[in-house]
Amino acid sequence: MPQSSARPIRIRGLGRLLVGTILSVLLLIGGALLWIRASLPPVDGSETLAGLHAVVALERDARDRVSILASDPEDLVFGLGYAHAQDRYFQMDLLRRAGSGTLAELIGSGGVAIDRGARLHDLAGTARASLARLDPNERALLDAYVRGVNAGLASLTAPPWEYLLLRQSPAPWRPVDSLHVILAMFRDLQEETNRAERALDLASRTLDPSVFALFRLSPGPWEAPIEGSAGTWPKARIPASGPATEPTASDPASIPDPMPAGSNAFAVGGALTQDGRALIANDMHLTLRVPTVWYPVRLQRTGSNPLDAVGVSLPGAPALVVGSNGHIAWGLTNSYGDWLDHVVLELDPSDPSRYRTPDGWRNLERRTEWIPVAGQDPVRFEIQQSIWGPLVGHDPDGRPLALHWVAQEPEALNLRLMRMVEQTSAESALQLAPSCGVPAQNILVASDSGEVGWTILGRVPRRRGLDGPRPQRWADGQTGWFGWLEPDEVPRIGPDRAARLWTANARVIDLNEQHLLGDGGYDLGARARRIRDRLMERDFFDESALFDIQLDDRAELMEGWYRRLNALVQARPASLERSALLKLLSDWDGRASIDSVAYRLTREWRTAVSAAVLDALNQPLTRLSNDYRLADLPRTEVAVWSILRDPPDWVPPGYGDWTELENRCLERVIAHLGTAERWSEHTWGARNRTAIRHPFSPLLPSWVRPWLDLPPRPVPGDSNVPRVASPTHGASERLVVAPGAELRGILQLPGGPNAHPFSAAREGDYDAWVAGEPVALLPGPARHRRILRPIAND
Repeated sequence: MPQSSARPIRIRGLGRLLVGTILSVLLLIGGALLWIRASLPPVDGSETLAGLHAVVALERDARDRVSILASDPEDLVFGLGYAHAQDRYFQMDLLRRAGSGTLAELIGSGGVAIDRGARLHDLAGTARASLARLDPNERALLDAYVRGVNAGLASLTAPPWEYLLLRQSPAPWRPVDSLHVILAMFRDLQEETNRAERALDLASRTLDPSVFALFRLSPGPWEAPIEGSAGTWPKARIPASGPATEPTASDPASIPDPMPAGSNAFAVGGALTQDGRALIANDMHLTLRVPTVWYPVRLQRTGSNPLDAVGVSLPGAPALVVGSNGHIAWGLTNSYGDWLDHVVLELDPSDPSRYRTPDGWRNLERRTEWIPVAGQDPVRFEIQQSIWGPLVGHDPDGRPLALHWVAQEPEALNLRLMRMVEQTSAESALQLAPSCGVPAQNILVASDSGEVGWTILGRVPRRRGLDGPRPQRWADGQTGWFGWLEPDEVPRIGPDRAARLWTANARVIDLNEQHLLGDGGYDLGARARRIRDRLMERDFFDESALFDIQLDDRAELMEGWYRRLNALVQARPASLERSALLKLLSDWDGRASIDSVAYRLTREWRTAVSAAVLDALNQPLTRLSNDYRLADLPRTEVAVWSILRDPPDWVPPGYGDWTELENRCLERVIAHLGTAERWSEHTWGARNRTAIRHPFSPLLPSWVRPWLDLPPRPVPGDSNVPRVASPTHGASERLVVAPGAELRGILQLPGGPNAHPFSAAREGDYDAWVAGEPVALLPGPARHRRILRPIAND
């Protein structure tokens, strides 16, 4: 009998244990949710703070967009830092660590590879040296911004929620960290390993000269420069024996379908608008993530030198990146000039630790970097250093190569972009731009007096003897970099009231001037050409006309591919498959539209054919290296299409003729579509669906992700149309504005200012961004107001 009564006791005990466990889990989850909610910023009320000269007000509208009102320049950037920290401190932390080589210290081993790149180039050293060189006024503004950042972080009841998951605490912001943020953008916008130059070297050594010429064509047939002209299609002369200078049996490398980075900016002078103001549009195409790259803000300053500016800022940096101040408006696209060069080192035969310089022999330096890693031992990283940069490998002749990059130069990094918001004419803005220390950008400027102009924003090195396909020796003192171009030496267009200007990462100017900037992989030009043609269609413009161009998804580059594919299918023998394919191709409308099966079929066939051709042409390069490929080079479309439009006698190995290659590529595409009954489901929108995620999203359970990520949506557009779009890449903002008429302006962002899971405006303009609906540039009426007061007699 005692044994029979023990079982209910054990069951009751287990029940109590289970209930206790559930309660503990619920309490843990509840506590975590309360902690996360506590990291929402306080947006009302007031606070008394040290470091202010006068009262600062932060107003937020229904979309959570912030307006900062102050009477003092330092107080204004204090308010900007405060807002950045309240809404984006964790993003700022990631950026400063990516730019200084300390990311692994926060996130663990996943950051080691990123840290290696920063430490290889000693970006932290660049930042320290640049900080010491700052203009006193810039330093005073930076210090005010830093005070604001730390005050904004301190205003949170709990640190940003990401630190809870990492079991870390946020470190205070320092002045040098804002320079690290800018260096992180250098890393994002410039290819820091200079792969294309290595691939070009290999190609020049292994390809028949007639084949190599296909990859060096300039000007190209798709280009649409503002100054100068486009080229014509070259004839592909490939020897029947193949593309190599000598036979090779190496296997080719696999070629992916890359998504080129890029942006659009275009402007029209006041002679082409109703009110005489110039008009500008800008959409910067970047990797899309949660939170958005940019932070929308309005900066208002009263007093003897008033300011009312609106646009987007980069959290961590005290400047308006693009926007309008009522007098001028400006927009940016990446310039893709040649901002990196490999340098061949001449070693001393009697002492390989020494290398020749213009001043004689010098010893290679060795640096030991220790990368802190959260939860693990630090990682040791050894670097050999020359005066021209770190050693990164050897050329095919076995000679050591150093890598020189503008981001290694303290003179290339400063905070003069803060001055852009104070400019009142296109002329003064264009004069300022080349002295700003940022990753070199094309800048378009429009003014309220109707003028528009273009130049380079960022320092341009004075390069000599570096236009060939192979790395050079710099030891003779005649070849290399020799300081920086002065602002009046940097190419410029305008200012002009009657001009139509455009830039889409392609060549902007005549080749006679392009050599000053070099070729760092500028774009093919299809986007630029479409934008140019749209601008030439009209005599007068308003904001809606420019916004419509931003959303243009007509795929002119794909038209030729579609006609070729349609002819290929038409030539096939009659069959059910042929009929099904022709039906799929019948919905072609010339656009990268979400409902089109024909566009997706054409796009994927183009990828397969291009890969087959480039794989075959790449085969000679593998005789020397499998690390670099022809696909690393820019504008490979020219080489591939030149071959297809006038096929040479040579045919890639494994194919009987070019028609067989094209048909077999089509069969590979069809195989990925599954059964014929489901082919019609494979629209472009089914593939081109947004995947805009928080960096923590892949690490968390799937049920949590909807609270962090933006909902997936099919989007029109592609890489060679004005509306650039892929699942993880596209318009990080869309801005259209005439300076002085900001009330009519447009500003879209794919997400809200604060991506906090509990923020009511977390998704921001995302639905409008997907649908292509305009969103007002200026913030709406204030829903919240936070007052920052100075300490009396501070």
